[in-house]
Amino acid sequence: MKPDLLAKVWGGLIAAASPFSGESATAQGSWTANASLTTDYTWRGISLSNGNPAIQGGFDYANGALYAGVWGSTIDFGDASAADLEVSYYTGWASELDNGFSWDLRATYFDYPGASAEDLSGLELTGNLSYGFNSGFWVGAGGAFSPGEDHVYAGVKAGYALSSSFSVDAGLGSYTSDTDGDYADWSLGSTVSLGPAAIDLRYWDTDIENFAPADERIVLTLSISG
Repeated sequence: MKPDLLAKVWGGLIAAASPFSGESATAQGSWTANASLTTDYTWRGISLSNGNPAIQGGFDYANGALYAGVWGSTIDFGDASAADLEVSYYTGWASELDNGFSWDLRATYFDYPGASAEDLSGLELTGNLSYGFNSGFWVGAGGAFSPGEDHVYAGVKAGYALSSSFSVDAGLGSYTSDTDGDYADWSLGSTVSLGPAAIDLRYWDTDIENFAPADERIVLTLSISG
């Protein structure tokens, strides 16, 4: 999600990119593909599909710590924008260390075909750091910003793997901007892995009032990758 897109199409409200979204490089010199169907494309507590289902998918290439990919999703902003597709192109540098720490630095360019003359596309830079304990518990923090813009997004997350196929996590994010104002979002979810497939059930909410796309919601996402 373009960091300043919601400011332009949703009346000054922003949803910056999740510092924990997507997968990092996992195999040297390998290609992977992914596809998902979600009941609501929700990014940082705000619906980007107007409360409707969305189809998503992408391709990734990883070589050591370096990776690159492309990912897309259907979107729906109603009368606020003619855009009906979001496409992100990204590259990054990520690694998991022997001491339990993992890090990820990424640059993402967001494009919105069908947006007519609207200026929705742009570049975002993100950084993430996480630590995994032997018990299965993990914590992470990250941030995102766009060069030339005055907004900053920061988030923290924690999770626990109850087994190799079932995990739970919670997240809290904060967006600040002198131009667009501030808001916070939070989520609580669980994920079940079934081989290459996964089922994610998640609760989202924000402290934004009188704005339907930011109301609390429960989202179910079915995905497959390989």
